[in-house]
Amino acid sequence: MKQFKAVSVLLSAAMCMSMVMTPSAVMADETSAPEETQTVEETEKPAPKEIEKQEAEPSQDEESEEAEEPEVVEDKGEPDAEDKREAEDAYVAKGKCGKKLKWTLDKYGTLKITGKGAMYNFEIKNWMYRTSTAPWYNYSGKIKKVVISKGVTSIGAYAFYGYNISSVSLPKTLKSINSGAFAYCGELKKISIPNSVKTIGPTAFCSSGLERVVIPKNVENFGKQSFAGCLYLNSVSFSAGLKSIGIEAFNDCVLLTSVSIPASVKTINSGAFSYCSNLKEVNMPLVGLETIKSNAFANCYGIKKIDIPLSVLTLEANAFLNCSNLEETNMTFTLGALRDQYAFAGCTSNTVHYYDYAATGDDFDDSDGFGYVVTHPAIDGTGTVKLCVVPSDLESVKIPGIVRYNGVNYRVSRIASGAFKNHTALKSVVIGANVTTIDSYAFCGCSNLVSVTGGGKLVTIGTRAFEKCPKLKTFKITSKKLKKIGNYAFSGDKALKTLYLKKTTKLTKSGVKKSLKSSSVKTVKVKKSKIKKYKKIFKKKNCGKKVKVKK
Repeated sequence: MKQFKAVSVLLSAAMCMSMVMTPSAVMADETSAPEETQTVEETEKPAPKEIEKQEAEPSQDEESEEAEEPEVVEDKGEPDAEDKREAEDAYVAKGKCGKKLKWTLDKYGTLKITGKGAMYNFEIKNWMYRTSTAPWYNYSGKIKKVVISKGVTSIGAYAFYGYNISSVSLPKTLKSINSGAFAYCGELKKISIPNSVKTIGPTAFCSSGLERVVIPKNVENFGKQSFAGCLYLNSVSFSAGLKSIGIEAFNDCVLLTSVSIPASVKTINSGAFSYCSNLKEVNMPLVGLETIKSNAFANCYGIKKIDIPLSVLTLEANAFLNCSNLEETNMTFTLGALRDQYAFAGCTSNTVHYYDYAATGDDFDDSDGFGYVVTHPAIDGTGTVKLCVVPSDLESVKIPGIVRYNGVNYRVSRIASGAFKNHTALKSVVIGANVTTIDSYAFCGCSNLVSVTGGGKLVTIGTRAFEKCPKLKTFKITSKKLKKIGNYAFSGDKALKTLYLKKTTKLTKSGVKKSLKSSSVKTVKVKKSKIKKYKKIFKKKNCGKKVKVKK
């Protein structure tokens, strides 16, 4: 029995040695293993079966001894080494693609990028053959899927230019997608862009096979031709934070039939939707957009009607060039006078109609002789105006919160620069309930002005706004939102010793810089809870004058 046991131990040891040595000989895929290795494995397989048959009924003592034997012969370091070799063998290639980024490509065609920070930007070496300096370019034919891991903040220029990838996963840490990153990726039908992305570079998805695009909420602008030539694109959703639509951004997207432009967009750039030949509906809120540039909707043959927002003051040449089926355009009378005469060149069936509503820049007077200019038009009472002209013989003025024009209510949100300049008769002013801004020099030279009160929503007082008001004694602003008092705002005001800002909580160090320089202010009265903070910001080196801060 002891002899049998010795044979068994020797055979077990031989088997363990065989297992340890075999992986070092097989580093490539199993399909490339040499025939000799396969033969050795086959000849060694019967041995353990034969031993099992001979030891079918061991004694209890032998069983316990046999159970302990693997611990004696086991080399605990080897399985980890084997796993490591197998993991390395799974990668086709790997390398570095950023200062702190690495990439790996596995045998299934998945390219994974890991680490933290920005990816390097790459270049196109040959535009005809779409060869680039990306480190994985030599394996581009094998890449089917791209996984960008958490921590990566940018995708480099031309990183996947012209690849046949069908799937892309992007992390919530991503901030920018640079020029041409996914251009000419014809198999890429959809991609989810995280809201963390703020920048989409020129040609980022140009000609990329996409069928639907949702612009993330943090993207304010995107580059030239970002989605140009996406021949399968049929749906675009813009975020409420978008400020402009890039040059030729959607040029030649022939399946696009409808777009809705959010009120946040101020500019539609040149050629943005040119040659979108099936575009039929362009929905824009009546207030928001300000500029439509040349060729923005050129050769959009499907458009039959367009309502141009009241806020648009610039309509450039050829904006709707050759929109041959355009039959009706609605715009403001102001825009009708300002637009380029060739804005609708080639639109032979177009008829222009004018709104009855006020447009940006329209001016009007109220019954008290105050003159206003529309700063934000509206049809529903949400518009704003600035007060520009006031009769110079008035001694007391209460600026209204709301004025009405053409049947629409407008908030008086601004007092224009110089609106009260050199009004020597003026003695007291109550700032209106909706005024947020007093522009520079607004009350400059009001030599008999004594009292300024109100301003419950005031945010900004401009540079030298109350300069040369030597009799100004009372200045009490009730706003909680006041953030800035401009340079030399009270310069030369000899009678003004105290500023009453008892409700103000938003002032900052930069917001009071030089604000009291050349003034006679000695005390600033604020909320008790803000005394400590405002003592720090109303320092001589900040506001330009040494003052006391009290409750």
